[in-house]
Amino acid sequence: MKALPLILIAGWGHTGEAMLHLKAALDGHPMDGHPIQVTSTGELWQTQSSGALPSSPGLSRYAVGLHNLLATFGGRVGVIGWSMGGIVALETAREYPGLLQRLVIISGTARFSAGNDEFPGVSASVLRAMALGLRRTPDNVLAAYYDQVHAPQSGPVAAPRNLAIAQLDRSELLPGLDYLQRMDMRNGLDKQTVPTLVVHGREDRIVPWQAGEWLSRALAVSRWRCYENYGHALPIQAPLLLAADIRAFLGDAA
Repeated sequence: MKALPLILIAGWGHTGEAMLHLKAALDGHPMDGHPIQVTSTGELWQTQSSGALPSSPGLSRYAVGLHNLLATFGGRVGVIGWSMGGIVALETAREYPGLLQRLVIISGTARFSAGNDEFPGVSASVLRAMALGLRRTPDNVLAAYYDQVHAPQSGPVAAPRNLAIAQLDRSELLPGLDYLQRMDMRNGLDKQTVPTLVVHGREDRIVPWQAGEWLSRALAVSRWRCYENYGHALPIQAPLLLAADIRAFLGDAA
């Protein structure tokens, strides 16, 4: 059977380069042979107008970009979404389930912003403060965000962090925060039949692991993996662990 093409999507505040460690780990297995394309939510936002628009008027600009990318593969694709990339993948799968064959959600959630119902998430006031900071001192906001993304691991984060900041499309950051604040994918997950692997780090300081576990339980067809002593940056800090679980998931699902 022909190997399933894979699309790797980095989340908010990152370019597709954040997924290159995971891509290399997946490429490094000689029995896989999956064609792999790397992108990010920011890049999907930039390119959403390059193809035919889908029929759903409520689809976000990010999901339109992913829809158009998926359509170029003819509807047989595995999507691996990290953080916000996972939310965009869930949104697209809800509207166009036939375009995705397999789904992997890394450090993801069905709702990023915490509401009044005790669902685990980030306070809306934190997101508002980040939006205000992006208008005034964006480099400081992004640097503090990257510190939380890479926690609790220690190491030389500054150099790649500064490079990542320089490569970002700044015009997309505020729309991305707005998307994270308003998007709620919790309804209808029990009807979403795309086989899904949900992976989280127990020490995640961006998306609580409980949100990932909730997502896995809510989905109709899912598998849950939680890595001890890791945080949000799993594609960067644990690519070999991820690649092994993804290969097993794709093999079992096939």
